Amino acid sequence: MAGTPSASGQKKPQYYSKSEFCVVREESGGREAAKCQLERALEKQYKVVIIEAPWQGDHAIRWIRFGNSLHKTAVISCLGGLVLVPLLPNRLFGYVCLPLGLAGVGCAALYAVSWQFDPCCKYQVDREGRELTHIASHELHSASPVVLIFRNDKYRKRLHNVLALAMCAVLGWRLYSLLHSQSQ
Repeated sequence: MAGTPSASGQKKPQYYSKSEFCVVREESGGREAAKCQLERALEKQYKVVIIEAPWQGDHAIRWIRFGNSLHKTAVISCLGGLVLVPLLPNRLFGYVCLPLGLAGVGCAALYAVSWQFDPCCKYQVDREGRELTHIASHELHSASPVVLIFRNDKYRKRLHNVLALAMCAVLGWRLYSLLHSQSQ
């Protein structure tokens, strides 16, 4: 988001409109009301979600990190397994490629079952606080809120799903070859 130049030549910050962000606060409704407010904000897919309640912000950060680690483990393990299959001798398949492949496919499956449809998976944490500069200061009541930024994760999901399917195919083919060669 670029600022607009003023008469003095300096850029004025450009603020998000009210329809582009949501501030989640723990007010008189308590924790349950704040949880419901966060769920609604995530489902509406605001560009920016600002969480002012510290306990709720910490929980959201942990949940997003968990999903990110599942995704990264799936991608790195499957990619490592796929690269190493043709490079390693057959005798090392069970010690290197099989564990990598199973870890990657397992993480991709866990992500697909428990995380993929959660509205929180479409957000990333703004660690530097860059997005706060685009929010009018009178909107915020907390000195250190957690800021979530909406990110389209379509390509990210496709990447780890394609890698997991390819790894499943390689594992299936290698296990079939192993069983077929032992039966003869």
